[in-house]
Amino acid sequence: MPNYLEDYKTYYRLRMQRYENNPDYKNSYESEKAIYEAIASCNVLEEFKNKPGNLNEKNAVALIVDEYNIRLKHYNEIKEPIRAEGCIRIIEKAKTIDKVAELITMVGEEENKTMLAITADSISPFDDAGYLERIELGEKAEVPDKYKASYLQYANEEKQNLVNTYNNTEKNLNNWEPGWKFNFDRIWEERHRRLLPFPDATIQDNILKIKNIRDAH
Repeated sequence: MPNYLEDYKTYYRLRMQRYENNPDYKNSYESEKAIYEAIASCNVLEEFKNKPGNLNEKNAVALIVDEYNIRLKHYNEIKEPIRAEGCIRIIEKAKTIDKVAELITMVGEEENKTMLAITADSISPFDDAGYLERIELGEKAEVPDKYKASYLQYANEEKQNLVNTYNNTEKNLNNWEPGWKFNFDRIWEERHRRLLPFPDATIQDNILKIKNIRDAH
């Protein structure tokens, strides 16, 4: 005849052991250990219903804290402060929660806040060098004289497209963050700078070109 109580004890012991000696999951290990010890203290299967109490709820909290600490460490290492701040909020709030439903709701809300902050942190459309490339092509292309006016018109149209794109970006992001303006200083922050495959001098030159085009329109 199956001994379900012993099966449960084995199951929870193995759950505890998967986190043992893992420095990234210290909270989860302690939580799993508490659950295992509660189950191990049962002498009959009927005790299993009440002995754990709210330890399973605490276990969910412990796992969230550990997982977001791992993420926090990573985001700090790669200098992603906005994502790191989101992790900090979740970790601190999780420690005050003891219901899984509340935990799930809180994490979802904070992740949404982080995604909005990331959206507002955008350097788009600066990361699209196509506008400046097409403008330069229209202005400097070596073509017969009869085509030069057409190429210059093409360049001017691209300048207006560039201005419209920046204006539309600011308008759209104002729906999420009132008063949002494109911030050229943000380009130099590591989380954005490392994604731009250009020398610093090229980036500075592109910034000046874009500012001049926007000012002229």
